[in-house]
Amino acid sequence: MAENNRWNKKIFSLLLAEAKGVRSWRQFADDCGVSYVQMRKLALMTQENPPRPKLIRKVASHAFNDIDLEDLMFAAGMNQPDLKARRAIQKPVVSEQYMSLSTKDKRMADRFIEFLADNADAPDD
Repeated sequence: MAENNRWNKKIFSLLLAEAKGVRSWRQFADDCGVSYVQMRKLALMTQENPPRPKLIRKVASHAFNDIDLEDLMFAAGMNQPDLKARRAIQKPVVSEQYMSLSTKDKRMADRFIEFLADNADAPDD
């Protein structure tokens, strides 16, 4: 499988948490019209398969904090050719910047994302 078609549970989970904003997981799932159980599986990284595009579109349409469809699709391992035209008129997104990195730099970015995720719940000093 090509590297850009990889289902990245950790990145998807981080994006979901940002998209949720201040809402509870139950409220966010309800707002999106998605099963609470499936939403929690995605958030806890226990779902083995990536979500389908329909679910991702529901999440993106109810997301807070400027989380967009393209980033969610990228994290789910899906390349969306129909979004390329939209990208041309928008500022570069994280997925484009990530894909332009060397393999070594991608590994470093992945380690940094893991570090951030592991320390996300650490108390502020």
